[in-house]
Amino acid sequence: MSSNNTMALIEKLTGRENYPTWKFAVQTYLEHEELWSCVSSKVVTDSKLDTKAKSKIILLVNPINYVHIQEATTAKEVWDNLAKAFDDKGLTRRVGLLRELITTTLENCQSIEEYVNKIMTTAHKLRNIGFLVDDEWLGTLLLAGLPEMYQPMIMAIESSGVAITADSVKTKLLQDVRNSESAALYVNKGKGNQTQGAKQAFNNKTSKGPRCFVCNKYGHISKYCRNKKKEQKSKEDSGYVAVFSATTSNSNSSWFIDSGASMHLTMHREWLYDEMPPPVSTIKVANDKKLIVKSCGKVDLNVVGENGKIATIKVENVLYVPELATNLLSVSQIIKKGCNVQFDKEGSKIFNKDNQLITSAKLINNMYRLNTHSVPAYISAVKDDDSFVWHQRMAHLNFEDLNKLSESTGVIKK
Repeated sequence: MSSNNTMALIEKLTGRENYPTWKFAVQTYLEHEELWSCVSSKVVTDSKLDTKAKSKIILLVNPINYVHIQEATTAKEVWDNLAKAFDDKGLTRRVGLLRELITTTLENCQSIEEYVNKIMTTAHKLRNIGFLVDDEWLGTLLLAGLPEMYQPMIMAIESSGVAITADSVKTKLLQDVRNSESAALYVNKGKGNQTQGAKQAFNNKTSKGPRCFVCNKYGHISKYCRNKKKEQKSKEDSGYVAVFSATTSNSNSSWFIDSGASMHLTMHREWLYDEMPPPVSTIKVANDKKLIVKSCGKVDLNVVGENGKIATIKVENVLYVPELATNLLSVSQIIKKGCNVQFDKEGSKIFNKDNQLITSAKLINNMYRLNTHSVPAYISAVKDDDSFVWHQRMAHLNFEDLNKLSESTGVIKK
């Protein structure tokens, strides 16, 4: 490509807004033309080359800015004068851009595309003036500017263990828009005059912001959704919610960390002690089936901690749900106790208030299975070999009733 064609590709300097990118492009161009030494050197060593470099720089400046350079006699003077006029790396500039970055929200933008573009462009401007914008921080900021209706998506990203980056979050948000557009067009395909309805739905999306995460329709946000009260009432009527289905069981002795469960849940009453009446009568699981809650109590778990050491932890307020598919530990309840749950691509880890590792969970089939040892501590503390065999034979009858059975029949040796 010729020198003139290359110059034509460089945007002319218009002001502070495009100065950082203009500076980078022109410096690269001058280096390619072996003219950058005319700018970087304090002394003019070749007047012919200096004049050539000066001319090229001036031709890449918008005429409105000639006032800053018309008195300059060398390429370096032209370059330095433009830097004094437009290279704004001061505190005021940084504060202004940072304020714009952290105050931009999706609800203040007309579309998800505008929101993402505004965040990314502002971050780019900050980086151009030497302000470090960490990629993980930028990705988290993209999520922070989303309204409450996006909370399920944020929880799904957290549970996936995928590293948070600006690019991954941007792709997720824009993919959601494309999927929504495809769904709208599919629903209206082949329905004659409803084709215009699909176009209107798309126009509503781009002009009135993101779709409602309660009803999946455009034109309003979740706090104004007519279906929101119905959903809230449904949750109130059915008690706590768990994300696992009640129809299939992964393991009746395993425990899984669940960010969607409001309480700790178990299918085994024999694991409970210090029982009390449950706070709710039913819960609702992922397939919308309501399950009866029979009791509430504490469970002691033998977990594998740091360096493979076995430790016993007490889990309080565990609901006993006989029809449950598996045993669940609620992330929200763990956090309320002051602990911290961290997710990554291999699994998750639970830390105490002092940031010491309590135990971990392994990611298996997109579920986080807790690393437990043998049976719950309560059972291992009270059982002997014969009684535990009978406990299994009697369909996991709790040990209190099992002891009564042995006293009545004399079958189980003590």
